[in-house]
Amino acid sequence: MARTSPSPADRRLIDLAAQQGAEVSARHLERWRSHPNPLLPAHHRAYPGRPSGGSVSTADEQLVTLVVWLAQNRRQGADRSHLALRAFGAGLPVPEETVRHAFARPAEDLAKQLRRGFGPMPVDGDLQEWVFDGAADLVGTQERRLTAAQRRLRAIDRQVLARPDLAQGWQFATELDPGLAEADALDRTDFQFHSAITVMAGPGEMTPDTLARAARGFVTDGTPQWAAHLLKTDPREPLAALSATPRHQLPGVPADSIANHLYTVAQEAPVERLLAAWAAAEEIPAWAEATCAAVEAELSADQPAEVTQQWAMGMFLGASRTFLLTGLSEPDPTLTERTMTAVQLILMADAFNITLAITDDDGRSAMRQLAPPFLLGLLTVG
Repeated sequence: MARTSPSPADRRLIDLAAQQGAEVSARHLERWRSHPNPLLPAHHRAYPGRPSGGSVSTADEQLVTLVVWLAQNRRQGADRSHLALRAFGAGLPVPEETVRHAFARPAEDLAKQLRRGFGPMPVDGDLQEWVFDGAADLVGTQERRLTAAQRRLRAIDRQVLARPDLAQGWQFATELDPGLAEADALDRTDFQFHSAITVMAGPGEMTPDTLARAARGFVTDGTPQWAAHLLKTDPREPLAALSATPRHQLPGVPADSIANHLYTVAQEAPVERLLAAWAAAEEIPAWAEATCAAVEAELSADQPAEVTQQWAMGMFLGASRTFLLTGLSEPDPTLTERTMTAVQLILMADAFNITLAITDDDGRSAMRQLAPPFLLGLLTVG
């Protein structure tokens, strides 16, 4: 039972919910408003002043939809953050503090994983040596085989590369990556090693050349990679979003750790942008499967058309390749995986937006052609 009788505002919410077939009690409302991370906002309070004095709470009838949703979706022992994410994704007015906590959790979990993998940060020792040694230890304990998703993408790459009738697309892609002839991608072991360093200590620990080689590690040898070209020739633009130390810090990881960048996005991105990224993340698995299946079908029929041409022209943009792998390897993502992807989308889009702000019309046009549709909604391409 609730500790006190329900207020007139609560009784109004309960009655309105009942009219929609939802059984809600005062105790339910009390639980959903409890801290930390309340699921239900408090009632608006008015202060009429004298002669009435005191304050009066009034029911915001727009909250009825949220109350009904919570009543229909409550489960014994359900994760409160997951419930908040689902309600938020449905466009319901979940309190902002709860939304941000839910989006921050994957970054907090990443920081915990890094602390376990690398061990405690040295107090007086060499920080860089600790990061590099920890990355080497992690790589030594991991499998280094290609995943099924990687094998599928590379099989498509090889077929597309072998087709002379796609020369126009390849010429377009190659012009975006004039350094391809001298390119040297990282092998899988080195790629994992440098990825671990970048996640733990931030991209500032890597030279532009190493970052570019890491980007090339996503694709088949000899494939144009616009992102790699940008990283090598002008790393200030694509990495500008990561150049400043994040405003929010998690314990036990270096200040520029990617975990801190993701955590800062969760704490500071406009709520509307979090919602847009959440919706975009939902599109990725279907987009990845549909894209690959369409290219495979065209190649199998020996009739490469629009989708295959698009693959040749720009599917090797770093963002596209990353999310192809994400979508194929996580066809039915958990809420945690989807949340992490949403925050990564914002971080990546912010980096591209900085570049787009100073690029020319040709650069914006190329982005419109190359970026996957779910990312376009987060970009400023004019």
